[in-house]
Amino acid sequence: MFCTGVDLNVLEYKPPTNNRSGGKVVNVSTVPGSSDFKDKIRFQMSESDKENLQTAVWGLSTPMQGQDAARRTLELTVESPELHKFLDTLDEKNIQMAVDKSQEWFKKTMTKEAVDPMYVRMLKPPSKPDAKPTVRVKVKCADYPTNVYIVTDTDSDGNLTYVRGTHEDLTRNVKCLVIAETVGLWFMSRQFGMSLTATEILVWPNRRSTGIDAFNLSDKTKLSLQSTPKIAPSLATAIDDDDPMAM
Repeated sequence: MFCTGVDLNVLEYKPPTNNRSGGKVVNVSTVPGSSDFKDKIRFQMSESDKENLQTAVWGLSTPMQGQDAARRTLELTVESPELHKFLDTLDEKNIQMAVDKSQEWFKKTMTKEAVDPMYVRMLKPPSKPDAKPTVRVKVKCADYPTNVYIVTDTDSDGNLTYVRGTHEDLTRNVKCLVIAETVGLWFMSRQFGMSLTATEILVWPNRRSTGIDAFNLSDKTKLSLQSTPKIAPSLATAIDDDDPMAM
């Protein structure tokens, strides 16, 4: 479902626990009283395949030496005004909950002015005046990888044909329809935030024109390929003998 289907007013923030790596986490459920995995925050980031598709800004990140190559980052433009509002509202709610529960989460009472700089926002502001805001999602590349589907054709009725892809297809400027989820908040020594993991990505490849198709020509211009005339073998030999480059 699209992000507007998630009711942020009923989110329940669970008591802090430790994950398998020993880090502190706060699980968040869309159904108060439920700890079921299916009740975590999960949403589609565009209204449909025809409205507000996102663009991959840089393509999938390349892990540095020592980094976890199983979870890589994909930065996406925020095209939908509703997605922008959703992410901004969720960021603000997470900050306010941290203030309200600061004694439980940080072992001391903290104001919003103190908490705000610690929080890593999901909604990133534009990097330059002509750019768009962005959001980052994690792409799983090893165990239980993110499902990637490549659109190969769209018929006159708007029906899609696709093939299975891999994370290698997440290159710069591809268009994406993404389903993302999160289990809740993560905490580090001086930071905390909410990471989004992409579970499904439908990709429209960025097909680059090559050859004669790469030119921008007038709509009135028609191109036709002239066949190359055949040269008689004896004439071809004569031409080669007179060619200084053949000496």
